[in-house]
Amino acid sequence: MQKTKIAAEELAEMIRDGLAEEGHEVHVHPNPETGWRVALISANNAEDAGIRAEAIASGLRQSYDLET
Repeated sequence: MQKTKIAAEELAEMIRDGLAEEGHEVHVHPNPETGWRVALISANNAEDAGIRAEAIASGLRQSYDLET
């Protein structure tokens, strides 16, 4: 199955929407091992937000590749 290529900003928005709470800045960067990785800056220091963001990203990696 071929994955859809999508811009980093769109992937970040999908992850932000999946977190379903305010106060998180999400960035997506290329990663040679996984294709792309998520970086999260949390204004409210939610410890589990990074874990949840990575879980969302893991699911999205099944369908999407980072557009270069």
